[in-house]
Amino acid sequence: MIKVMLKRVESGVSGKGLGPDFLEGVRDLALSYGLVGIAFTRDDGSIKVIAEGEEKKLEKFVKKLHKRQFFSSIENTYALWREPTGEFQDFSCHGVGVE
Repeated sequence: MIKVMLKRVESGVSGKGLGPDFLEGVRDLALSYGLVGIAFTRDDGSIKVIAEGEEKKLEKFVKKLHKRQFFSSIENTYALWREPTGEFQDFSCHGVGVE
């Protein structure tokens, strides 16, 4: 029997062009990996992401999240790994212009 390792990552992204399209892209990427969590815009314009799911999928998610996107310029990133809390049921986004 294969044991699936569940993890939580708290990540941040700052740069230019991190508006509603970026947030929606984060949500779409998270859903494509079957992750749950939240992404939101902070007061300084940076994005914070909290995601939970299978460790291998989270690793791929973070790698893509921190990669430069064609519509944005990523300047700084971070990722803090933690144990999952199970507080999320789906993946949502909050920010100006996000539905």
